[in-house]
Amino acid sequence: MYIVDDLINTYDLKGKTKSEVMTLLGPPNETEYFKTEKNIVYYLGDERGFIPIDSEWLVIDFDGNEKVNNYVVRTD
Repeated sequence: MYIVDDLINTYDLKGKTKSEVMTLLGPPNETEYFKTEKNIVYYLGDERGFIPIDSEWLVIDFDGNEKVNNYVVRTD
């Protein structure tokens, strides 16, 4: 199992504040990949699978109150 899978299965990030997420995960990566004004992005490493050709990213979206409303692992 990968750390991100364990994270997602163990912690429900929905409803947590941006500060709580950053305390749990550390500061987000400085990147333009998937970045918007209302999210933070963490680089996870090479894509999982037999022939990894892309990278995986944890994208965490926040609502207007800076609480998590969605999070997803994406590839570039």
